[in-house]
Amino acid sequence: MRNAEQTQNETRNRRRTWKWFLLLLIILSPYHLITCLHSDDKIISLTFHDGPNPKSTPQLLKILDEANVKATFFVVGKMVEKYPELLKEIHKHGHQIANHTYNHKNLTTLSTTEIISELSRTRLLIKDITGVDTHLYTPPGGHYNSRVIKEANSCGYKMALWSVFPEDHRNSPPVIYEKVVSNSRDGSVVLLHNGPPDTIDALPKIIEKLKVRGFKFTTLSELLSQGKGKHIVYPRD
Repeated sequence: MRNAEQTQNETRNRRRTWKWFLLLLIILSPYHLITCLHSDDKIISLTFHDGPNPKSTPQLLKILDEANVKATFFVVGKMVEKYPELLKEIHKHGHQIANHTYNHKNLTTLSTTEIISELSRTRLLIKDITGVDTHLYTPPGGHYNSRVIKEANSCGYKMALWSVFPEDHRNSPPVIYEKVVSNSRDGSVVLLHNGPPDTIDALPKIIEKLKVRGFKFTTLSELLSQGKGKHIVYPRD
């Protein structure tokens, strides 16, 4: 017959085994890769502008999932309104959602009221669909001035630009790949588009090469929280 001491020892061993098993799960979790970044890691953020797009968004999500990469999607309000389920999928897959205005207009040509409307309409849509509030936006076409920055900031927004732009809306996959890989540095923010087939073709090889070079991928907000990429955010603290 088994004595009480043997039973207690077996119980303690089982508990130790479970503790190690749970620790291993945490270490291997994709979310752990984001939350355990350190300031001395070589990190980079992929951002996808426009969309959501029924032709490209599911493919982008699949590629990012397979590579265990989290990114930031700057979405357009009128597209969110048209494809709310795709926005839910972006959120479900653990990516950051940010604002790219409602109509994708040049903000410098708009009145103060129109600038605020472009951001607020999209903000409310994102909030209603995902429950997520947004605090970063990019100006369509990269067009901005001091008035745009000021009015957006009055709504609680900071403008985020980029440091690497391969012009994927008009370049071939090999050119997109070369421009991203050659120009990426620690703290880089890469602008890509949620739409062009050439972007989708180039993306897996870009991720693979940057991983080989020791880069870790994270969302834009996480990258900024590590004290990197702040030179592309306005107004500056």
